[in-house]
Amino acid sequence: MAQYRPDAATLLRAVADVLDDVLDDVPSDKRHRVRVAAHLSRLVAREAELGPAAADDEIEALAELVGPVDDLDDATARLADRLRSGADDAFTADAWHALVEITRRDLAIAKPGHTEWTGQ
Repeated sequence: MAQYRPDAATLLRAVADVLDDVLDDVPSDKRHRVRVAAHLSRLVAREAELGPAAADDEIEALAELVGPVDDLDDATARLADRLRSGADDAFTADAWHALVEITRRDLAIAKPGHTEWTGQ
């Protein structure tokens, strides 16, 4: 049987928890830096855990709008070109809804709890 090896997200959350645990023992002039380090550890953990699926979903959503794409850069460039070229109202509305959902997924990584905005 293979030994359990935690993934990067699990390790980063553990680091953040340790930083939170020792915060009261840190000199007051260093506490903000420790809080920032804990926050960044959790953010990177969420990115490691949620980022790949969010990127795949973003490519899929944009490809539904602009057709087959090579990668995320291609998808965003083609969407931007289409919107700049004077897309019709239906396309613009579909793009808006897709971008709101993409932003909501990005916020789930960067700023959990701030995903309730509907764009209305």
